[in-house]
Amino acid sequence: MKLQLNNKYKMKKSAQLFLLIIISTQVVISQAYINKQSRHRFAQLSMGVDVETNYGGATKYLNENGGIQNLDLPSTYIPRFLIGGTHFWGHADFYIAIPLLRSQIEENNQIIQYLRGVETVFKYYPWRIENDRVTPYIGFSVAPFYFEQTNQNLIYGNGPELNHTNFPLLGGITYNSGNHLFEFGVAWNYTNKQDYYITRTEKESIITPPIYMNLSYRYLLETTLSAEQEWESGRTQEITEKLANQGKLDGFYLGAGLSSAFWLGKNSYNETEKPYIEGYTTSIMPDFSLGYYFHNSDINIALGYRDYGTSTNTYGAAQSLNRQSVVLELTKYLLDYHGFAPFLGPSISYENLSFDESYEGQKLNDISDDRIGYGLTFGWDIRPNRIQSWLLRTNLRWFPSMDVDINNKSSVSFNNLEFNFIQLIIYPDRMF
Repeated sequence: MKLQLNNKYKMKKSAQLFLLIIISTQVVISQAYINKQSRHRFAQLSMGVDVETNYGGATKYLNENGGIQNLDLPSTYIPRFLIGGTHFWGHADFYIAIPLLRSQIEENNQIIQYLRGVETVFKYYPWRIENDRVTPYIGFSVAPFYFEQTNQNLIYGNGPELNHTNFPLLGGITYNSGNHLFEFGVAWNYTNKQDYYITRTEKESIITPPIYMNLSYRYLLETTLSAEQEWESGRTQEITEKLANQGKLDGFYLGAGLSSAFWLGKNSYNETEKPYIEGYTTSIMPDFSLGYYFHNSDINIALGYRDYGTSTNTYGAAQSLNRQSVVLELTKYLLDYHGFAPFLGPSISYENLSFDESYEGQKLNDISDDRIGYGLTFGWDIRPNRIQSWLLRTNLRWFPSMDVDINNKSSVSFNNLEFNFIQLIIYPDRMF
């Protein structure tokens, strides 16, 4: 009996010790940059969720008697998925917030949808994030705002899709406990007055929500610390030189991620014919690429394919734009700052651009244009060393001067800025 009790006691103590080790290890890993600021402790991956609410805002509409009335916008509560990472040893935090729901309000014969789209957040911590400490932050974000109002008092009551990119200022506090980040934040949207056509001919000023608040939780994942010991011992450099001399660090890679495309430029066609259509909503699409990496020159050559579009149905005018693109791009790494490796280079593409339009059910335009396009690619890798089998990449691609002529006097713009915040890059040859 005594032996059985002793065994139970030892098992209990062992379980407690194991749990203590796990907890301690998680705290140490999550705070890897506290004791040392190295390239392998530069960044940490984070994933989580938040709930965002808004305060304020008002719109206007045409009532049944033809008079203009005001309508306050109620608060909404939108859950979002968060993915990104802390950088610069806990002094910066970059992530994207993807809405999981789309709210709709129905009041006074008005159907209104409004929300912030996929938000890209940049935060700065004057005092770095540390365990068991509340840390304040400041920052800003790139936040597309979508607003659409349908007036059921009108025969063709679908209002324009307002797509405006804001740059709100951010402030808040973050509490860190081990691998867990808890946060309360406030965003001030200081450019919250927008012109909006409430009919085909009447334009009014609406007020979008000026204040947003959010509560969030994220989990931190350390993905590079395990390689630090071999780097510091010189083993990584030795392997890198050996493989480079054998030409084994040159090779193909695969990329996969999610991109957003912003439709830039003015449409002279709509300005002349349909001024109530002032812009198009941001497109979201998968982004795949096949590339080849040259180690000695530190250059990537990649081939990618994209197929995305946007559309609007505004007061009886329906327009659809589609872009199919095969892109070849060459990028050169500019520097390597503790594993933060920005790159820049040109791109050339073969484009199929199409524009389709009807008005009150009658077809007006069906245009397709094949051409060669030129662009610029910029981005950065989180690259602790140059022998990893995978890494995370951020891409921005700008394609200017892609207008499709509708007639001799006007055109529709296909100028795009593509933004891929997180793309997974895999080097198959390095995995085996």
